[in-house]
Amino acid sequence: MTDVLSLKKANCKNCHKCIRSCPVKSIRFADNQAKIIPEECILCGRCVVVCPQNAKRVRSDLTEVIGAVGSGKRVIATLAPSFISEFPVSGIGEMEGYLKKLGLFAARETAEGAYIVKSEYENLIRDHKQEVIISSCCHTVVTLIQKYFPAVIPCIAPVISPMMASAKLIKEEYPDAYVVFIGPCISKKDEMQKVPGYIDCVLTFDELVQWFQMRHIEVAPAPVAESEGRASRFFPRTGGIIECMHTRGTGYKYIAVDGVENCVRAIEAIERGGLKGYFVEMSACEGSCINGPAARAYQENLLDSRVRVDEFAQPDEDKKPDFDIACDFGLARHIPNEFVHEPDPPAAAITDILARMGKTKPEDELNCGSCGYPTCRDKAKAVYNGKADITMCLPYLLENAESFSNNVFAVSPNAILVLDDRLTVQRMNMSACHLFNIPKSKDAIGRDVIDLIDPTDFQDVLETGNDVIDKKMYLADLDKHVELTVVRDADHHCLFGIFKDITAEQARREKYIERRAQTIDITDKVIEKQMRIVQDIASLLGETTAETKIALTKIKNTVLSEDE
Repeated sequence: MTDVLSLKKANCKNCHKCIRSCPVKSIRFADNQAKIIPEECILCGRCVVVCPQNAKRVRSDLTEVIGAVGSGKRVIATLAPSFISEFPVSGIGEMEGYLKKLGLFAARETAEGAYIVKSEYENLIRDHKQEVIISSCCHTVVTLIQKYFPAVIPCIAPVISPMMASAKLIKEEYPDAYVVFIGPCISKKDEMQKVPGYIDCVLTFDELVQWFQMRHIEVAPAPVAESEGRASRFFPRTGGIIECMHTRGTGYKYIAVDGVENCVRAIEAIERGGLKGYFVEMSACEGSCINGPAARAYQENLLDSRVRVDEFAQPDEDKKPDFDIACDFGLARHIPNEFVHEPDPPAAAITDILARMGKTKPEDELNCGSCGYPTCRDKAKAVYNGKADITMCLPYLLENAESFSNNVFAVSPNAILVLDDRLTVQRMNMSACHLFNIPKSKDAIGRDVIDLIDPTDFQDVLETGNDVIDKKMYLADLDKHVELTVVRDADHHCLFGIFKDITAEQARREKYIERRAQTIDITDKVIEKQMRIVQDIASLLGETTAETKIALTKIKNTVLSEDE
């Protein structure tokens, strides 16, 4: 089976936004493309959500489910509890009706599996076998711990997720069922592969919407119907797991943490020996499952989603009505170590990479984060490990571009003046200093150009917008011949005056003209003398003087035309 996430190469525009957003930096930047590293990815889906070019592709399994329906299989959906916030239906009954229009046999609430899982959590708490218990519902959090904090694996509740428990319930009732989980999370596609035997396929809410559109099915908005509440329907919002549990007098304290960064801080605290005696509910998404990467809350209103979940669960602080489900199947799950080992580069290598980025002193390390990494040293480590490119550093690129521009400006043999729209000198290069006999460029900065040259051409360009190109002129005060080009940069409100010194060229041309005149004068005298001789010869040969003169004049004109 293909990776859950992949890259659309044609769409990736070298913006690094996905790298900035990725909490574990599981993206390799190469060939101007941001490529996901599957073995390091925790499938939080942030790169999918933030990519401005839609360059990240989530694997679609819609064809498989449609094929299962078409082949006559008993397809039953288990709907993530956040379905009530994603689709404006009155409840599970109405949602099941829409799914049956697609050919599904039935639909169940994953909240039923959530009830079984939270009951098992309560058993773990009662047995007090773990000093710290981390909820096992969020596959992204479990994967985060497996790959980056394996020492904390023993703290994860060794319990299957609500998705798996719900699927098991369905298959207990319908052994031949083809079970499809439908929810807001892309990491469940990975969980299905890692924990086989429960779920047959996973669709995101986005895929279900696509299927509705293909079949021209519109979900009519409806308020949440009044019905007996079920506390396990609280699962998809932050604190929802704890909300539906019996927590009084258990000897544990309870805390809910959402967002990958906050989860990382909590996990690090646990790794250091903290949060003992706590049950920690963790969700990778801020706002938990109602704000999953395939949920509309990302684009719309998270508060509205939470309100609909609360209305559907209908809490009762004293009774906490819930499902009444017993199961006789095992809920244990083994969570293996999937530690991602990334070599730590030697200090000398980091120093060398930083130097190549123009960072030779501590103050050069701006830690601006534009490359996607929090610090310049993190970026250097990524370069060492082949995950980043030096050119991803924006200050480095700007400095290089500015340095290149300054070098071109400084070493140009042409004199360059930069004026503002009031014809005041803003910059001038060394060639301009030499041309205008100014010791240092700073001596001219802020002066009016009229102090250096007749401003007429600059004024004309400023008023008409028509550039002057290679206009030959003589600067009498400087005794210089130049070719002047004046170009206007309207966006930056400035004028560029470029003077090509052609004084030596002009002197050579004048000398050439003088020599040519001397040559022509000598030629005239030779021709005049030769004409006399030719006339004598012509008279002997019987030709007229006029014919001889015409022939010699043609020769002379030919010489003149060649000189020109």
